[in-house]
Amino acid sequence: MADHPNAEAARTAIEAFAKGDVATMAASIADDATWHVPGSNRFSGDFKGGAAVLGRFQQMGEAGLHTSIDEIHDVVGGDDHVVALVKLTITAGDVSASAGAVWVMHVKDGMLHDFWGMNDNQAEIDRVIG
Repeated sequence: MADHPNAEAARTAIEAFAKGDVATMAASIADDATWHVPGSNRFSGDFKGGAAVLGRFQQMGEAGLHTSIDEIHDVVGGDDHVVALVKLTITAGDVSASAGAVWVMHVKDGMLHDFWGMNDNQAEIDRVIG
């Protein structure tokens, strides 16, 4: 059975992020997107608008932070929600933290509109990000 088109769109965006394909990832984020980022670090909070979401990624890179997607365990979805289960690592210099993450997204017409992230090791992620 084929994946739901919304799950396919989310997987494409996640795989683009994992490969560093900024153009494909950016093209998948809706202009009115809202990213709800967990934690208590300098890049946590709500980012409203595609430009703000992409700006957050750019600022993280400029701060010397690197996020790698170590594994895309699964991406499932339907008409209303897509859920991705991933393993990621955040690195700052020679310090890193890995986490299992659950990402819940609203996808419409192939575009990511809303994103909520949850990490199983948030305190360590916060420590690395600062």
